[in-house]
Amino acid sequence: MLKSNLHAPVLILGMHRSGTTMVTLAIDAAGGYSGALRDHNAEPFYAMDLNERMLEQAGGHWWQVPEWNELDRVLADFAPELDASSLFTAHYKLSNGANWRRKMVAGGSWVIKDPRMSLTLPWWLKRFPNARVLWVQRDERDVVRSLLRRERKEDEAHSGLDEAGAVALCRAYAARTSQVLKDSGVDFRTVRYEELVHRDVAVQRKTWFELYQFVGTRPGQIEGFEARNVRSEDSDVTEDSTALVPVEEGPLVSVIVPNYNHEAFLDERIASILNQTYRNIEVLLMDDCSPDGSRGVLERWAAKDDRVKLMFSEENSGSPFAQWERGRNWAQGKYLWIAESDDAAALDMLEAHVRAMEANEGAAMVYSHSHIVDESGRFLRDFRADYAFIFGDASRWSSDFTEDGRKEVRDFMVYSNTIPNASGALFRKSIFDRVGAPETKWRLNGDWLFYARLLQHGDLIFLSKPRNYFRFHEKTQRSRAVAGYGAYDEILAMYDVFEREGWTSPERLNTAKGQVAMWWAGSVFAMGRNWSNFKNNFRLFRTFRPYRKSLGVYVVRQALIKGTGNAIKALGLKKPAKSLASRLFPRHFFPY
Repeated sequence: MLKSNLHAPVLILGMHRSGTTMVTLAIDAAGGYSGALRDHNAEPFYAMDLNERMLEQAGGHWWQVPEWNELDRVLADFAPELDASSLFTAHYKLSNGANWRRKMVAGGSWVIKDPRMSLTLPWWLKRFPNARVLWVQRDERDVVRSLLRRERKEDEAHSGLDEAGAVALCRAYAARTSQVLKDSGVDFRTVRYEELVHRDVAVQRKTWFELYQFVGTRPGQIEGFEARNVRSEDSDVTEDSTALVPVEEGPLVSVIVPNYNHEAFLDERIASILNQTYRNIEVLLMDDCSPDGSRGVLERWAAKDDRVKLMFSEENSGSPFAQWERGRNWAQGKYLWIAESDDAAALDMLEAHVRAMEANEGAAMVYSHSHIVDESGRFLRDFRADYAFIFGDASRWSSDFTEDGRKEVRDFMVYSNTIPNASGALFRKSIFDRVGAPETKWRLNGDWLFYARLLQHGDLIFLSKPRNYFRFHEKTQRSRAVAGYGAYDEILAMYDVFEREGWTSPERLNTAKGQVAMWWAGSVFAMGRNWSNFKNNFRLFRTFRPYRKSLGVYVVRQALIKGTGNAIKALGLKKPAKSLASRLFPRHFFPY
């Protein structure tokens, strides 16, 4: 008998005009099934009707997002008689008594697509907890243009949206989807419209192939897709239209530069501090017994500028956060900037931060968007890619915002440290002093817990213009520590604090632990092969297992993948193996 997929549909989410119709039709052509009765956008009528009724009962529509609390109240009690079986029956237009027919047709992938489901997703996941969710995303500017063009088409639903309303709608859909997906722990994937229609055929083929793999159909069409309504040449970066002017007076800012073994980066780092447009600063250059020539560089800069002071440790502290504590005790300023010694900053960053903090006395900290750069300062990636990977969507960080600190911790920081690194942030010293420095015995995640504590006492301000340049190289603390099991022990200890202090809900905390379990499983075979690692990783496996279903299966799969890859590399067969696989199975493997 065919294995039934009755309880595991593919739910296709995404903002209206984001490419969900194109994706659904392609899955249909590859063997999926999007419904017996549906409209020209491949949306089944029964799903559209249910979703619209839910939104209406909550006081909204597809173009008018209701209050989330009210929507969740409606979803909790809406149509309790509808279960997985009845929805499956409606999808295939079967009679309720035809159990044998349901079993016959339930072996393939069936797809429910309706953008409204991005808002009503909790109701659907309650009936289909094993669903796979595909979230289609498209550049916000293109979606807004398409929504406004839609207003002129007779065969489309009209809403009266203007540009500002369309932007707000896009962000509301994204925020709602991201939050529900993170809280639910459901298996989901994001796919970018721009990659599905990419001019590079290799990118297009790879993206579509992975999409078909996820939804469980045979590979269908994997190239030949073209973008619709391509926007005119637009800059990918929106520059701040408000020019900042040099500030000579204002509150004192203490700039703490904790250094260890970063001689090669110190000149660039210190220059980017002393040349800031905001001038009222004291610069506290610290060194933690570096074995390189760092001290000579620091002394040379101290001789050049009377705003610079020096503090050298007599012995290495063993923790990057010990210098934060010493610097905080030394500092005299109203605000603190922990300027890591291997990073750099735009020259207007400090001015922008001081202005933001002075305008909001209730703010605990402000941080600017980061670009990741390599050892030579060359751009590697925008940190929005990291936000997208962790949260499924990065649109929240596309514009400035101010958030209640406790809400930031409860809804976002429980899943990941949303502050890329301290170099891009400015702290209110009075609050810093109240909560104390990060855990000095921790090597990697002390800043994550520190930010969570700090934000219990004030707002978080985010500035979307990239002003912080976060350098990633082999000597960074993160690159050295991330491959060890100790990083995960720190996260678990941090979650104990979250639970003890009641910073988030137990359900959200368990989901977060499940996510960290997958991070651990993905990194465990990159750790060294010794008894200590084996013993501690087995302990972590037992700790994480209750929070992630099929964790053992995933670990075994990772072991097989890692072992096979190592064997192929050791034999020098990596390129020939890829080439052979692409020739034998051209719809499954690509020659890269």
